[in-house]
Amino acid sequence: MDNIHSHAWDERLHMAPETVREAEIARGFPLSLTVERDVFLANNAPFARTVVFGMKARLAGFWVPDDYIAEFITAAPDRLIGFASCDPTQPRCMEELREGIEGLGLAGVKLGPMYAGFDPRDERCAPVYRYCQERGLPILFHTGTTFIRAAPLGFTRPWLFDEVAITYPELRMVLAHVGHPFGEECLVVIRKHPHVYADISALYYRPWQFYTMLIAAQEYKVTHKLLFGTDYPFAGGVDSIDGLRNANHIIANSGLPRVADETISGILERDACGLLGLT
Repeated sequence: MDNIHSHAWDERLHMAPETVREAEIARGFPLSLTVERDVFLANNAPFARTVVFGMKARLAGFWVPDDYIAEFITAAPDRLIGFASCDPTQPRCMEELREGIEGLGLAGVKLGPMYAGFDPRDERCAPVYRYCQERGLPILFHTGTTFIRAAPLGFTRPWLFDEVAITYPELRMVLAHVGHPFGEECLVVIRKHPHVYADISALYYRPWQFYTMLIAAQEYKVTHKLLFGTDYPFAGGVDSIDGLRNANHIIANSGLPRVADETISGILERDACGLLGLT
Protein backbone atom coordinates (compact mmCIF):
# COMPACT_ATOMS: atom_id res chain seq x y z
CA MET A 1 0.00 0.00 0.00
CA ASP A 2 1.36 3.44 -0.98
CA ASN A 3 0.74 6.84 0.56
CA ILE A 4 1.52 9.47 -2.03
CA HIS A 5 0.65 12.57 0.01
CA SER A 6 2.33 13.51 3.30
CA HIS A 7 4.11 16.56 4.64
CA ALA A 8 7.21 17.20 6.72
CA TRP A 9 7.99 20.60 8.23
CA ASP A 10 8.63 22.56 11.41
CA GLU A 11 6.05 25.28 11.89
CA ARG A 12 8.56 27.46 13.79
CA LEU A 13 11.03 27.40 10.89
CA HIS A 14 8.88 26.95 7.81
CA MET A 15 5.57 28.78 8.35
CA ALA A 16 4.69 32.41 8.89
CA PRO A 17 2.89 33.11 12.20
CA GLU A 18 -0.23 34.19 10.30
CA THR A 19 -0.30 30.87 8.46
CA VAL A 20 -0.21 28.96 11.74
CA ARG A 21 -2.92 31.19 13.19
CA GLU A 22 -5.22 30.63 10.20
CA ALA A 23 -4.75 26.87 10.50
CA GLU A 24 -5.89 27.06 14.11
CA ILE A 25 -8.93 29.14 13.15
CA ALA A 26 -9.90 26.60 10.48
CA ARG A 27 -9.62 23.71 12.93
CA GLY A 28 -11.28 25.54 15.80
CA PHE A 29 -8.49 24.65 18.23
CA PRO A 30 -4.70 24.99 18.52
CA LEU A 31 -2.92 22.37 16.43
CA SER A 32 0.83 21.89 16.22
CA LEU A 33 1.71 21.28 12.57
CA THR A 34 5.33 20.38 13.31
CA VAL A 35 6.08 16.87 12.09
CA GLU A 36 8.21 14.80 14.47
CA ARG A 37 10.04 12.13 12.52
CA ASP A 38 9.47 9.23 14.93
CA VAL A 39 5.76 10.01 15.15
CA PHE A 40 5.60 10.32 11.37
CA LEU A 41 7.22 6.92 10.87
CA ALA A 42 4.85 5.26 13.33
CA ASN A 43 1.82 6.87 11.68
CA ASN A 44 2.96 5.71 8.25
CA ALA A 45 3.77 2.16 9.34
CA PRO A 46 0.88 0.69 7.28
CA PHE A 47 2.47 1.87 4.02
CA ALA A 48 5.22 0.22 2.02
CA ARG A 49 6.13 3.60 0.49
CA THR A 50 5.26 7.15 1.51
CA VAL A 51 5.84 10.28 -0.55
CA VAL A 52 6.99 13.21 1.60
CA PHE A 53 7.21 16.89 0.71
CA GLY A 54 7.09 20.36 2.18
CA MET A 55 5.87 23.48 0.42
CA LYS A 56 7.39 26.57 -1.13
CA ALA A 57 4.83 29.37 -1.42
CA ARG A 58 5.88 32.87 -0.38
CA LEU A 59 2.38 34.29 -0.67
CA ALA A 60 0.90 31.86 1.85
CA GLY A 61 3.84 31.87 4.24
CA PHE A 62 5.25 28.38 3.54
CA TRP A 63 8.92 27.79 2.82
CA VAL A 64 10.37 24.32 3.41
CA PRO A 65 13.87 23.98 1.92
CA ASP A 66 14.45 20.88 -0.18
CA ASP A 67 17.45 19.86 1.92
CA TYR A 68 15.12 19.57 4.92
CA ILE A 69 13.07 16.96 3.05
CA ALA A 70 16.19 15.19 1.78
CA GLU A 71 17.47 14.87 5.35
CA PHE A 72 14.04 13.86 6.71
CA ILE A 73 13.77 10.81 4.44
CA THR A 74 17.16 9.45 5.52
CA ALA A 75 15.36 7.97 8.55
CA ALA A 76 13.83 5.29 6.31
CA PRO A 77 15.18 5.52 2.76
CA ASP A 78 13.57 2.22 1.81
CA ARG A 79 10.09 3.52 2.73
CA LEU A 80 10.20 7.30 2.17
CA ILE A 81 10.29 9.07 -1.20
CA GLY A 82 11.12 12.77 -1.07
CA PHE A 83 9.72 15.41 -3.41
CA ALA A 84 11.21 18.83 -4.07
CA SER A 85 9.04 21.91 -4.08
CA CYS A 86 9.25 25.17 -5.95
CA ASP A 87 7.50 28.50 -6.27
CA PRO A 88 7.55 29.68 -9.91
CA THR A 89 6.92 33.28 -8.81
CA GLN A 90 10.40 33.39 -7.26
CA PRO A 91 13.52 34.24 -9.30
CA ARG A 92 15.67 31.23 -8.29
CA CYS A 93 12.92 28.68 -8.83
CA MET A 94 14.64 26.55 -11.47
CA GLU A 95 18.06 26.74 -9.87
CA GLU A 96 16.61 25.44 -6.59
CA LEU A 97 14.58 22.77 -8.36
CA ARG A 98 17.60 21.41 -10.22
CA GLU A 99 19.55 21.26 -6.98
CA GLY A 100 16.69 19.42 -5.26
CA ILE A 101 16.44 16.82 -8.02
CA GLU A 102 19.99 16.49 -9.32
CA GLY A 103 21.90 17.42 -6.20
CA LEU A 104 19.74 16.02 -3.40
CA GLY A 105 18.22 13.09 -5.30
CA LEU A 106 14.57 13.97 -4.73
CA ALA A 107 12.16 12.10 -6.98
CA GLY A 108 9.27 14.43 -7.82
CA VAL A 109 7.85 17.91 -7.33
CA LYS A 110 5.13 19.48 -5.17
CA LEU A 111 3.51 22.69 -6.45
CA GLY A 112 0.84 24.80 -4.75
CA PRO A 113 -0.50 27.25 -7.35
CA MET A 114 -3.12 28.71 -5.03
CA TYR A 115 -0.68 29.02 -2.14
CA ALA A 116 2.03 30.70 -4.21
CA GLY A 117 -0.48 32.80 -6.16
CA PHE A 118 0.05 31.68 -9.75
CA ASP A 119 -2.21 30.31 -12.43
CA PRO A 120 -0.92 26.80 -13.31
CA ARG A 121 -1.14 27.83 -16.99
CA ASP A 122 1.23 30.78 -16.36
CA GLU A 123 4.27 30.86 -18.65
CA ARG A 124 6.49 31.06 -15.56
CA CYS A 125 5.58 27.41 -14.99
CA ALA A 126 6.70 26.26 -18.43
CA PRO A 127 10.37 25.63 -17.49
CA VAL A 128 9.19 23.51 -14.52
CA TYR A 129 6.84 21.47 -16.66
CA ARG A 130 9.39 20.94 -19.43
CA TYR A 131 12.05 19.90 -16.94
CA CYS A 132 9.74 17.42 -15.22
CA GLN A 133 8.37 15.97 -18.45
CA GLU A 134 11.85 15.49 -19.90
CA ARG A 135 13.13 13.78 -16.74
CA GLY A 136 9.98 11.72 -16.04
CA LEU A 137 9.33 13.50 -12.73
CA PRO A 138 5.75 13.52 -11.40
CA ILE A 139 4.23 16.75 -10.11
CA LEU A 140 1.71 16.69 -7.28
CA PHE A 141 -0.41 19.85 -7.33
CA HIS A 142 -2.48 21.12 -4.47
CA THR A 143 -6.00 21.53 -5.84
CA GLY A 144 -9.14 22.41 -3.92
CA THR A 145 -9.91 24.50 -0.92
CA THR A 146 -7.69 25.94 1.82
CA PHE A 147 -7.80 27.86 5.09
CA ILE A 148 -5.30 30.50 3.86
CA ARG A 149 -7.08 33.81 3.20
CA ALA A 150 -4.46 35.13 0.77
CA ALA A 151 -4.58 32.03 -1.46
CA PRO A 152 -6.80 32.66 -4.53
CA LEU A 153 -9.35 29.90 -5.09
CA GLY A 154 -9.39 30.77 -8.78
CA PHE A 155 -5.94 29.18 -9.20
CA THR A 156 -6.96 25.84 -7.72
CA ARG A 157 -9.83 24.77 -9.98
CA PRO A 158 -9.15 21.35 -11.54
CA TRP A 159 -10.20 22.43 -15.04
CA LEU A 160 -7.09 24.65 -15.25
CA PHE A 161 -4.91 21.53 -15.34
CA ASP A 162 -6.69 20.24 -18.43
CA GLU A 163 -4.81 22.85 -20.46
CA VAL A 164 -1.53 21.93 -18.79
CA ALA A 165 -2.08 18.25 -19.67
CA ILE A 166 -2.90 19.11 -23.28
CA THR A 167 0.35 21.08 -23.61
CA TYR A 168 2.48 18.52 -21.74
CA PRO A 169 0.88 15.16 -22.57
CA GLU A 170 3.67 13.01 -21.09
CA LEU A 171 3.86 14.89 -17.79
CA ARG A 172 2.66 12.78 -14.87
CA MET A 173 0.42 14.88 -12.64
CA VAL A 174 -1.56 14.26 -9.47
CA LEU A 175 -4.40 16.60 -8.52
CA ALA A 176 -4.52 16.42 -4.74
CA HIS A 177 -7.72 16.01 -2.71
CA VAL A 178 -9.71 15.29 -5.92
CA GLY A 179 -9.93 19.07 -6.18
CA HIS A 180 -12.31 19.22 -3.18
CA PRO A 181 -14.97 20.67 -3.30
CA PHE A 182 -14.77 20.63 -7.11
CA GLY A 183 -14.65 16.84 -7.22
CA GLU A 184 -16.63 16.11 -10.38
CA GLU A 185 -14.66 18.77 -12.22
CA CYS A 186 -11.49 16.93 -11.20
CA LEU A 187 -12.86 13.54 -12.24
CA VAL A 188 -13.60 14.68 -15.78
CA VAL A 189 -10.07 16.07 -16.10
CA ILE A 190 -8.37 12.85 -15.00
CA ARG A 191 -10.68 10.88 -17.29
CA LYS A 192 -9.30 12.70 -20.35
CA HIS A 193 -5.58 12.35 -19.79
CA PRO A 194 -3.65 9.07 -19.42
CA HIS A 195 -1.00 10.52 -17.11
CA VAL A 196 -3.22 12.66 -14.86
CA TYR A 197 -4.40 11.20 -11.55
CA ALA A 198 -6.06 12.43 -8.37
CA ASP A 199 -5.34 11.56 -4.77
CA ILE A 200 -8.05 11.10 -2.14
CA SER A 201 -6.10 12.60 0.76
CA ALA A 202 -7.87 14.42 3.60
CA LEU A 203 -11.38 13.73 2.31
CA TYR A 204 -12.74 10.93 4.52
CA TYR A 205 -13.63 13.30 7.36
CA ARG A 206 -16.26 14.95 5.16
CA PRO A 207 -18.12 11.64 4.73
CA TRP A 208 -21.02 12.76 2.54
CA GLN A 209 -18.82 14.58 0.04
CA PHE A 210 -16.32 11.70 0.14
CA TYR A 211 -19.07 9.19 -0.60
CA THR A 212 -20.60 11.20 -3.45
CA MET A 213 -17.17 11.74 -5.03
CA LEU A 214 -16.47 7.99 -5.01
CA ILE A 215 -19.89 7.26 -6.53
CA ALA A 216 -19.25 9.84 -9.25
CA ALA A 217 -15.84 8.27 -9.92
CA GLN A 218 -17.56 4.93 -10.44
CA GLU A 219 -20.09 6.48 -12.80
CA TYR A 220 -17.32 8.17 -14.81
CA LYS A 221 -15.33 4.91 -14.69
CA VAL A 222 -12.20 6.60 -13.35
CA THR A 223 -11.70 4.81 -10.05
CA HIS A 224 -8.46 3.36 -11.49
CA LYS A 225 -7.11 6.95 -11.58
CA LEU A 226 -7.61 7.52 -7.83
CA LEU A 227 -4.51 7.19 -5.65
CA PHE A 228 -4.31 6.81 -1.88
CA GLY A 229 -2.86 9.60 0.26
CA THR A 230 -3.30 10.91 3.78
CA ASP A 231 -2.17 14.58 3.91
CA TYR A 232 -0.35 13.92 7.19
CA PRO A 233 -0.27 15.72 9.65
CA PHE A 234 -3.77 16.90 8.73
CA ALA A 235 -4.98 13.28 8.52
CA GLY A 236 -3.45 10.09 9.89
CA GLY A 237 -2.63 6.79 8.24
CA VAL A 238 -4.95 4.34 10.00
CA ASP A 239 -7.79 6.90 10.13
CA SER A 240 -7.51 7.49 6.39
CA ILE A 241 -7.55 3.77 5.63
CA ASP A 242 -10.55 3.19 7.90
CA GLY A 243 -12.32 6.22 6.44
CA LEU A 244 -12.08 4.73 2.95
CA ARG A 245 -13.14 1.27 4.06
CA ASN A 246 -16.16 2.81 5.81
CA ALA A 247 -17.19 5.06 2.92
CA ASN A 248 -20.67 3.48 2.77
CA HIS A 249 -21.48 4.05 6.43
CA ILE A 250 -22.97 7.46 5.66
CA ILE A 251 -25.81 5.91 3.64
CA ALA A 252 -26.62 3.13 6.16
CA ASN A 253 -29.45 0.99 4.75
CA SER A 254 -30.97 3.77 2.67
CA GLY A 255 -30.85 1.96 -0.65
CA LEU A 256 -28.55 4.58 -2.19
CA PRO A 257 -25.83 3.28 -4.54
CA ARG A 258 -22.85 1.76 -2.75
CA VAL A 259 -19.18 2.36 -3.23
CA ALA A 260 -18.07 -1.01 -4.57
CA ASP A 261 -15.70 -3.21 -2.63
CA GLU A 262 -13.58 -3.32 -5.78
CA THR A 263 -13.30 0.47 -5.76
CA ILE A 264 -12.10 0.54 -2.16
CA SER A 265 -9.66 -2.36 -2.48
CA GLY A 266 -8.40 -1.00 -5.79
CA ILE A 267 -7.45 2.34 -4.23
CA LEU A 268 -5.80 0.69 -1.24
CA GLU A 269 -3.88 -1.88 -3.27
CA ARG A 270 -2.94 0.27 -6.26
CA ASP A 271 0.74 0.57 -7.18
CA ALA A 272 0.52 4.35 -7.06
CA CYS A 273 4.28 4.89 -6.97
CA GLY A 274 4.69 2.64 -10.00
CA LEU A 275 2.08 4.61 -11.95
CA LEU A 276 4.00 7.78 -11.21
CA GLY A 277 7.33 6.30 -12.24
CA LEU A 278 8.64 6.22 -8.65
CA THR A 279 10.35 2.85 -8.83
